[in-house]
Amino acid sequence: MMTSALILKYVLVVLLSYLLGSLNFSIIFSKLLAKKDIRESGSGNAGATNMLRTYGKRFAVITMIGDILKVAAAIMITFAILGAPMKYLFAIPESAQEIRQIMLYKEFAGFFAVLGHIFPVFFKFKGGKGMAACTGMVILVDWRIALILFVIFVLVIAVSKWVSLGSIVIAVFYPVLIIAFYQDWLLCVVALLFTIIVIVAHRENIKRLIKGTENKISLSSSSKKKRR
Repeated sequence: MMTSALILKYVLVVLLSYLLGSLNFSIIFSKLLAKKDIRESGSGNAGATNMLRTYGKRFAVITMIGDILKVAAAIMITFAILGAPMKYLFAIPESAQEIRQIMLYKEFAGFFAVLGHIFPVFFKFKGGKGMAACTGMVILVDWRIALILFVIFVLVIAVSKWVSLGSIVIAVFYPVLIIAFYQDWLLCVVALLFTIIVIVAHRENIKRLIKGTENKISLSSSSKKKRR
């Protein structure tokens, strides 16, 4: 039964996760280090890919690390508020019931952190597309799934040179891997929410992919070429 105290805890988790997600590090670092808002450069997207194209690898890496860590922080705070054992931040519980509970905690916090990343209250609700934030959540949900998705992501980019396509493909594979590893349809449905978020956030990229006008990028490139 949901008590008023427990409801308040969930409200606090939602608020803190969203606020942490709203700390968009591509905007923060571009303003601090380059003295310019990344949303005014390149594709206009506040994300690691645009940082790579516009300012190079160093900016892209620190942006991705920051966006991953903020989701990790949101999940850690959620564990503390809801009383989940901190040992399960990375470890996977043994019982199916514990697995479901712990993973739902992680995905609950991750969901609102990703929403904050895409619609940041600190930056007039214009943020990134949520991939780095989703990455942080998946790493803590199950590092094995994160590793598989990373390999798929690299392979897709290596073949196609489209980062956006790699992002969309791994978003589709995420719920597939959840059901493959855990055979839990509730967890799969929750994972589908992240797939939907990523696809909606990449809707313009999808249009350009269909038209063949999406800009390509090399994993070894620090090109600053701007997206059309």
